[in-house]
Amino acid sequence: MEKIVIEHDEFIHKKPVMLDFIAHRLDVYNNQKLAPFGITHSQAKILVRLAHSKDGRLAQSELKAFGRRGSTITSILTNLEKAGFIKRTASKSDARAKFIEITDKGREVQQTAFKNILELDMMIDSLLTDKESAALSQLLEKIADGLKTKCCTDSQERNDNT
Repeated sequence: MEKIVIEHDEFIHKKPVMLDFIAHRLDVYNNQKLAPFGITHSQAKILVRLAHSKDGRLAQSELKAFGRRGSTITSILTNLEKAGFIKRTASKSDARAKFIEITDKGREVQQTAFKNILELDMMIDSLLTDKESAALSQLLEKIADGLKTKCCTDSQERNDNT
């Protein structure tokens, strides 16, 4: 295998590296804002998804769209349930199936997570002109759609906890 050599300054300006750096900063920001609730950004993302589902309820199997291993989802859900942010119930028609429902306590955290998203969006917009902001939104959507079809599907599992 041929060794790839790239200078540090060139490497840190590669788009995947820059996007990963931005994602890390956003994760740190969200974790700081959610710390008073004793919850992580990864956990809050599930609450946001639940709150935006019909009746604040989803089948546990629907959380596969997060691209996490089943064991990771189960661990996150166990922690959310212990903290009182969600409740799990068995399906009446299939005992193996579980439903996840957000609680009032979970909705409070979800509102904070959603507020964080809006604050970050405004923060990013403050760094850009209106035209740049619109262009960035279009480009990010194009990249997300392209990566989804070219290299990654929602059903592929992730090995990290982001």
